Order: sequence, then C-alpha cells, then structure tokens
Amino acid sequence: MEEEKKTMEELHDHWKSSSTPDLYAPRVERSEFLTKYIRKCIVRNGQILEVGCNVGRNLNYLREQGYQNLSGIEISEEAVMAMKKTFPELAEAAHIMNAPVEQIIKRLPSNSYDLVFSMAVLLHIHPDSDWVFEEMARISRDYIITVEAEQASGWHIFPRNYKAIFEDLGFKQVTESNAKAAGLKAYTLRVFKKLK
Repeated sequence: MEEEKKTMEELHDHWKSSSTPDLYAPRVERSEFLTKYIRKCIVRNGQILEVGCNVGRNLNYLREQGYQNLSGIEISEEAVMAMKKTFPELAEAAHIMNAPVEQIIKRLPSNSYDLVFSMAVLLHIHPDSDWVFEEMARISRDYIITVEAEQASGWHIFPRNYKAIFEDLGFKQVTESNAKAAGLKAYTLRVFKKLK
C-alpha cells in the first residue's frame, strides 16, 4: 500500500526538525565523489550554490580544496547551528541562507552562480514546487549538478527524470554517473551545461 503524500508545508515541517546533521557530517566520500565532477566544471574562484546544504559537509570539502565563493540554502536551523560547531571556518566564510528553497530562490539574481548543485535534496521537493527547477536554471550561469535517487518514492520522496527536466530548461547533460562509489547505490549524478 502506497504511503499518503504530504503537503509542501508538512514536508517543510518535517525537514526543519529532522535534518540529522550528525549523520551527514562524516560522509566525506560523498563530497570527494562530487568534487571530482565539480573540478571539471569550474575554477576555484567560481560562485557555487548548494541547494540543501545541511551541516555543510560538501561545501566544507570544497572550501578545503580551495574553493572560496560558497553559498548554501538550508531549511533546517538545527543543521545551520551544527555547521557553526562542526565546520566553523565554513560557517564564517560561506553565505548560508536558512529557509526553504521556495522562499529564497526567486530573490536570487539571474546567472549569479557558475554552478548550482544538490545531493539527495531535489527528490524531497514537493510537486507543487516543481517551479524551483526553472529557478535553478535561471540562477545558474554555466552548470547544474544533481545527485539524486530518480526512481525512489515514498511519502517525502518524489521520483523525477532530471535529464528531461534540465534539458527542457536550456541545459545539455554532459555527464552521467552511478553514485554507488559515494555510498549512494540508487543515486545518479548528472552534470548539465547551460546552452548559450
């Protein structure tokens, strides 16, 4: 029997209180996997935005690799507070926006980031908020990277074909990889380049 889908507000309430930053922080192999692809996309002084950065593990790993212009959107105040304790240098240096992506992304300027990426976050975007993908395309100057479970479903998981979504929004997929090496068995990494 399929679980009942929740409203966008119910999902927001869930993620505001269920961020479990202590589980996200130590999984560095995921950040290493992601960074391999980011290195191929942009230089170290490029503007990077992570949608759903949680405690900031991915952004902190990028900072340690020399990337400086880092931003993140995170719904959970608990995760942002944990970032200040776990990765204090990142918390000091990065621009972290603490609110649901729906409340922030429309206010960001067009073409303001060289790269916009997410890891295991877009699958939780409620179908009523599918417009967020168009906004991601609008604010990205060059690249979008997704690492998402595209087939999974549940009360807080919505399966999508990110290749179709972002190619319809003016991007071309340039890389596809199984994320198994990062400990994400059912996840697919996709790199999209904006068509000029």
